[in-house]
Amino acid sequence: MRFGFAAALRLASRIDTVNRQMAFAVRWGLLANAVLIAGNAFSRKLLGVASSSMYDVQPHFFAAAVLLMAAFALQRDEHVRVDVFSGWLGPRGMAWLDLVGVIVVLLPLCVVAVWVTAPEFARSFASGETRGSRESLSTFPAWIMKGMIPLGFLSLGSQGIAEAVRCIAFLAGVLPARRGAQTVLHGGRP
Repeated sequence: MRFGFAAALRLASRIDTVNRQMAFAVRWGLLANAVLIAGNAFSRKLLGVASSSMYDVQPHFFAAAVLLMAAFALQRDEHVRVDVFSGWLGPRGMAWLDLVGVIVVLLPLCVVAVWVTAPEFARSFASGETRGSRESLSTFPAWIMKGMIPLGFLSLGSQGIAEAVRCIAFLAGVLPARRGAQTVLHGGRP
């Protein structure tokens, strides 16, 4: 490969691997969340015993899953796309549209989100802040969820960088065109 694309594409591949592994772990977390929800509903309806702490944890699990799976959705091209533009573009046009979208929208959004949320996470972690409903006042650490926000945007931003690398490599003729811009978005996988 020419002009240093090999190293950049290896980096993009490593980013893909990390985000894919994170998505795999999140899927197991979603299964655990479903078991917690079902178990809590079962114990509340049939046994008359409910844990309000369980109610506190469930939305946190789901929110973390959404934040952490965003990068995987981008990697798999399962994110929201404006078909008004992408429907009539060829592979090169799609690559340009994706590249501009990453540079102009995605990366600035991720930088601002991390910049705004990371200090709150650090403050919450340092103080040992807990979060709970009014009824339970559980000791669920708030810093865990507050840490998911910058982590989710960091993973999304890193995936955006991987997608931008593939777009540039495609536009430079290093990556072949196959199934339209799918090569760019899926790293060559159909």
